[in-house]
Amino acid sequence: MDRRRFLKYAGAGIVAVAAAAVGYYSWRKPEEAEQNSKREYVVSLVNEAVNLIEKKGEESFPEFRQKGSKWFHDDYYIYVWRIDGIRVVYPPDPSGEGTDQSNVQDYKGKPIGRMIIDIAKSEKGEGWLDYEWPKPDETKPSGFGDQPHRKYVFIKRAKIGDQIYIVSSGYYE
Repeated sequence: MDRRRFLKYAGAGIVAVAAAAVGYYSWRKPEEAEQNSKREYVVSLVNEAVNLIEKKGEESFPEFRQKGSKWFHDDYYIYVWRIDGIRVVYPPDPSGEGTDQSNVQDYKGKPIGRMIIDIAKSEKGEGWLDYEWPKPDETKPSGFGDQPHRKYVFIKRAKIGDQIYIVSSGYYE
């Protein structure tokens, strides 16, 4: 086989493999791409909220409660706890602010209150947690059939003076 013919077939093979890979990932991975996009958005939102809190202090809290704002829209919202588990910002239900969330569990009994606090207290001071939780305006999880909604939250520690806060947001699967 001469060199030109070899290069022609080799080039065609490379193009075929690349096309197959693109087709595979676009066919098989759209859910992963959407999940990654949501994860990146939530991390960005929480980081921005932490920066605002560390700059403006508690004066930033009312901004997080404004429905239709970048902080609270669709199924996304920023919530803030003190490190002792007291909820200080919870846009879907502000009447729950001031309550101790340290012992809260999800619908399957997962001790998410304790886990959120532990993530914030960790050396890294941030991390992800998933659990079963209702969407805003729901009183119980519904999901698909009898399955509740799975929620993924990003948790990050923030500090104002001596007070440590836990800032979080998430998305539903």
